[in-house]
Amino acid sequence: MPDYSFWLSGNPDDVRLLLVEISHPAWSKTYRIVQNHADGITVQHENTLSYNYEYVPLTIQKGTNSDDLDQEITIGVGDLGEDFPAELDRVRASAMYSKVRPVLNYREFNLSDLSKPQVTILGLEVTDYEPKVEGAVFVCRAKQMNLTKTGEVYTLDNTPTLRGFV
Repeated sequence: MPDYSFWLSGNPDDVRLLLVEISHPAWSKTYRIVQNHADGITVQHENTLSYNYEYVPLTIQKGTNSDDLDQEITIGVGDLGEDFPAELDRVRASAMYSKVRPVLNYREFNLSDLSKPQVTILGLEVTDYEPKVEGAVFVCRAKQMNLTKTGEVYTLDNTPTLRGFV
């Protein structure tokens, strides 16, 4: 949950850093990108390990509602050069990981406190990828477990009253 006390009593000159982490098992590395710090930054994740984020031109458009499980973030990434198309070729060439989607983790930090994120959205799947001349656009959504089901399995053993409908 975000730390709203910062907005009420914090420094008004503090900068909110927007960070994106995109990974896939077949890729050569995990891409850690910061949107609004041109020199790059080192932050501490929830697991108390420190990670370096490099600056890449980035647009982030969060979904309209962040308090439900149907979260969506659209990321426009520029200037990944020739690296990222090669990473996508690795995914296509990998028989083991070709069905696994890349995962996006989104974090927001305050520049005054890089030891804990203020907002964290972890484990979004990259559902759509569109290459552009200047980069790429990713649409990332929460994993959808049951689209049209309740998640409960009804059998004659656990619901014997169904026998009349079979």
